[in-house]
Amino acid sequence: MKTTTFIFLLFSCLNALGQQSGRDYDRYKVLRLGLGYSYVGAQDGEQAYHFIDLGVNRARYGGRHGGGFQYGIGTEIGINTHGFMVGPKAEGMVYFQFLAIGAALVTFTDFEAFSPRLVPVLGLGNEKVRLTFNPHIVFANRDLLPVPGFVNLAVNFTLDRKKYDK
Repeated sequence: MKTTTFIFLLFSCLNALGQQSGRDYDRYKVLRLGLGYSYVGAQDGEQAYHFIDLGVNRARYGGRHGGGFQYGIGTEIGINTHGFMVGPKAEGMVYFQFLAIGAALVTFTDFEAFSPRLVPVLGLGNEKVRLTFNPHIVFANRDLLPVPGFVNLAVNFTLDRKKYDK
C-alpha cells in the first residue's frame, strides 16, 4: 500500500506547474451562457424554495486588477414552487477582484398573477463564477412568492471571446 501511494504521489506531481512566466493583462469582450442555482430557506414554517437560473450575458473583463462588468437577460425557473413559476429578468453586474455587485429586475409569474421585483446582488465572485445574496424588493403581489431573497451560486460558460483595445 505504501509503495502504491508513493508511486501515485510521485506521478501526480508531473502535471503540477510552477508560477506562470507571464500574466494575461488583456481585456476581453465575451458572450456567455449563465447557469445558476438559487435557494431560500423555509420562512416561518413555510416551504424552502429552489430555483434554476438560466441566462445569456455579455461581459467585458480583464486588465491588471481583474475587474469587469456584465449585463444580460435570463429567467429563474421554480423547481418546487406551488405550480409552475418563472421569473424573466434583466440584470447587470460589476466585478472588481473578488467582489460582485449588481442589480436585477425580475418579474415572477405563475401565468395568473405577477410580482415585479428589484433584486440587489451582493457577494463574492468574478467573471466566471459567483456566490451572492440577492434580497428582493417587492413592488406588488408579495404573496405570489413570499421570500425575502435568495442565495445564488452561478457559473458562466464562455460561448465567444474576443480581445479588445481600450
